[in-house]
Amino acid sequence: MTQTFADLTSALGSSPAWQAVLGAAARVAPTEATVFLQGESGTGKEVIARLIHRISPRRSGPFVAVNCAALPEHLLESELFGYERGAFTGAQQAKAGQIELAVHGVLFLDEVTEMSLAAQVKLLRFLQEHEYQRLGGTRLQKADIRIIAASNRDLGEAIDRGTFRKDLLYRLQVFDIMLPPLRERVADIPQLAEHFLAEFARTVGGRPARLLDDAFSALVTHDWPGNVRELRNVLERAAILSDGEISCSALAFCTRCRATLPTADLRSTERVSIERILRETDWNKSKAARRLGLTRTQLYTRLRRHGLQSPHSDKVAVA
Repeated sequence: MTQTFADLTSALGSSPAWQAVLGAAARVAPTEATVFLQGESGTGKEVIARLIHRISPRRSGPFVAVNCAALPEHLLESELFGYERGAFTGAQQAKAGQIELAVHGVLFLDEVTEMSLAAQVKLLRFLQEHEYQRLGGTRLQKADIRIIAASNRDLGEAIDRGTFRKDLLYRLQVFDIMLPPLRERVADIPQLAEHFLAEFARTVGGRPARLLDDAFSALVTHDWPGNVRELRNVLERAAILSDGEISCSALAFCTRCRATLPTADLRSTERVSIERILRETDWNKSKAARRLGLTRTQLYTRLRRHGLQSPHSDKVAVA
């Protein structure tokens, strides 16, 4: 293996929440199990799918990604399974589908819950029999592929509404991994920001832009509804606008930052961030630690460092 697991994950974050995701990916990667990734948009589902591929026995094979939500219903089946000449109007020649293109590799089905019921039936049959037919064809074809699926939807709700088949979910969810939103791994933001800024610098040449204290403060207190994808886009825009240094005013969300920090000192930044999360969790130490991406011990250390006390008791926070 040319890259170790540590090499591939070193820039992605070190919070307990994210390390749990990486540990699950490392455990399932050497197997042939179908994997289901769940998480909000922008949490890194495709990143984890690609990581599993790159450290799996199928790493020399292709990684083929299909966004099921981006294709109209009438095109998704032909995109997945391919078609024969004359299968429909405009099909002047046969075309291989994404399943065929992923042979000996991994097929990543993003937003799989957006698939039509008709396409779900065909996918279920393929998962059961490992055989499929092109549209307009009669010949059964086999395909040696591994499937990783993903969704940002509430699966139970989709099944209750009748828009997603329970039997298909059972086939896809052999091993599931839940990806945490960025607001639950705040401790990873500095590392992610450094990684993205270095990546942008490599693309255009030169040194990475430096975050000023007010920008750093804004990053760690923002809610990040778009998660890591939003963080990356915000930093890319800021890096383009900057002359080597990024201030809060260069951040796209700056005008709607919820917290105005009393000082640019980084220790004060950390204190304000921790205090805000503690208030939002009613000073529950366990919940706050999860939101901040810290262990309980790490949170205790920071509480004592900043002299933070729970308003509910004389003790530092609550259990």
